[in-house]
Amino acid sequence: MKTKIISISIIALCFLSIIVGIINTSVKTIETKKKSDQSSSNFFKNFSSEGDKIALISMQGTISSDMSSSLIGEPDSAEGALKALERAVEDNSVKGVIFRINSPGGTVAMSQEIYGTIMRLRETKPVVVSMADVAASGGYYVASAADRIYADPGTLTGSIGVIMGTLNVQELMTQKLGVKSVVIKSGKFKDTGSMYRPMTGEEQTLLQNVVNSAYHQFLNAIIDGRVKRDDKYKVEKVALSEQILKKYADGRILTGEQAKTLGFVDKLGGLYEAKKDIRTMAKVSETFPVTPYNKPTGFTEMLFNTTESFIPHKNIESYMPLSLSYPRQPLFMWE
Repeated sequence: MKTKIISISIIALCFLSIIVGIINTSVKTIETKKKSDQSSSNFFKNFSSEGDKIALISMQGTISSDMSSSLIGEPDSAEGALKALERAVEDNSVKGVIFRINSPGGTVAMSQEIYGTIMRLRETKPVVVSMADVAASGGYYVASAADRIYADPGTLTGSIGVIMGTLNVQELMTQKLGVKSVVIKSGKFKDTGSMYRPMTGEEQTLLQNVVNSAYHQFLNAIIDGRVKRDDKYKVEKVALSEQILKKYADGRILTGEQAKTLGFVDKLGGLYEAKKDIRTMAKVSETFPVTPYNKPTGFTEMLFNTTESFIPHKNIESYMPLSLSYPRQPLFMWE
């Protein structure tokens, strides 16, 4: 009987030991995860200072959903800027946003995602766009969502329109190289825009209708974002009429000075003017901090810049028209 009791006791102790071990392991796992999350959080805190701020978000280069080859990506790419804008929507410490644009445009869908995020952002806090060298086509598309647009007199903007490109290399392939393309398709339009044969009249009409649809989306976005603007911010605002918009939305580029005269931008000036006025719009002091929000600061900035220097950003594709990199795709692009 005693032996049986001892055996049961040993078994009970074993079970208890296993349960305690499982609990300890779970606690350690949770603590490890917390430390990991805290470490990750601390890293991303380096991208903007703590405390209330005006967020300075920059976007450089082609607007597309392509991710950088960099280990942590390019924070001022379209993807990086979009993520920063999305964070700013939820970040109560952000009292306003300056969106600095230097872009000739890019893909339709990505431009629309950024535009939509800015429109949501301006529902709760002011947004000012500061144009750098170029903010054309898709660059202007996303800018039109802001409460105010500032440009330097020599900034290139406008280029409101849609472009789609493809190649026809049939003669080169068949006559020069002796190569013939064989296509098996489920419908007559499946290989529309193929570079291995001439485009038919029906195909050209189909693609023209796609471009026209994207173009009307472009116009409607500017009408919603800029023509129909209604706010009470006490800073300079220039009205853009629908009549002027449609007259000049033919793909032409404009200088910042011309754009201001026509109503496509509100004020001539750079970051200094943007910072000054957004503080007024956000109802904060003249010394209220304006903080880079999608670029690292401090030691992380030094490390990031060192990492970037080892990563080549230019290749042969960067010197070719974007429409060749995105064949058979409508683009909000000046090229």
